[in-house]
Amino acid sequence: CRSFNIQVSTAMTRLSGRDALAPGAAAAQGQECSEVFISNKTGQAVTLFDRADAWGDAEAIAPSRGFLLADNDTITLRGLTNVNQVSAKTAASSGTLYYRTQFFSSNPIR
Repeated sequence: CRSFNIQVSTAMTRLSGRDALAPGAAAAQGQECSEVFISNKTGQAVTLFDRADAWGDAEAIAPSRGFLLADNDTITLRGLTNVNQVSAKTAASSGTLYYRTQFFSSNPIR
């Protein structure tokens, strides 16, 4: 389990687990996990996407593919193999999104 934070903006931003990377490793490597706990502290709602890279660009950002997470709210996304399968974006300005990669747990899902 590892904790991270990342600046998200109106552009699609993939959660990377960048601190877990070996020197010279590609950002897409991510951090292995089976779930990710996300805390939105951006000051606005954030739209989360799972496996955005598996869809075409237009489909990846389609509202029907997103999950809206309100400011100061949290969620646990399960069924992942890597945190880089989750992407996020805001509607207006940038802000900080906090997240923790972990393996299946008994943490409550909110």
